[in-house]
Amino acid sequence: MERFTRLGAALLLALGLGVAPAAMAPAAAHGGKIDIELGTDGAGGVSAALAWAGDGHPVEESAVVVVRAVSDDGEEIGPVTLVSASEGVGWYQSEPELLGEGHWTVTAQVKEPKKAEVEVEVDVVAPAAPPSESAAPESESESQPAGSDAAGVNPEADAAGAADDGSPASGGLPAWTGWALVALVVAGVATVVVLLRRRAT
Repeated sequence: MERFTRLGAALLLALGLGVAPAAMAPAAAHGGKIDIELGTDGAGGVSAALAWAGDGHPVEESAVVVVRAVSDDGEEIGPVTLVSASEGVGWYQSEPELLGEGHWTVTAQVKEPKKAEVEVEVDVVAPAAPPSESAAPESESESQPAGSDAAGVNPEADAAGAADDGSPASGGLPAWTGWALVALVVAGVATVVVLLRRRAT
């Protein structure tokens, strides 16, 4: 009986020793190298994603990420400490428009929980200009030909038409008035001639 007890204890000990390393493997992977994915949003903001190289899991521990940048024109930015972003675990970012327009060489250093460093080149382009407002339509006065009123009618043509159809024209008597006077004069002369002839007979 004692022999079987010792054998069972040995088996349990062996199983325990075999399981322990397997259970500790993920923790050991988290203690390896940190990979830094560094980039920009295209408008000058710098961001860094931290992950454990062993398993690719995000770095959940609080990290200190410092960036420096140098442009092709010699402008230097930094050191600037990135802040934890609300988008996800292991994600850090700078304030918007940290870098101006141009080509930049950006270096990021992780000081905690484990030291790491990476250098990348990024391009920052100027923000797109807002679409210009469409030109205002021409006013009615500009779109109408000279000499026309708001309704598109030519006053001079209206005056000429009024004179032709016998309606009053501005600034004078109607055209038919002259013809009426001539008719009255002719009728009067005819009447006088008739009366004179009767008297002579």
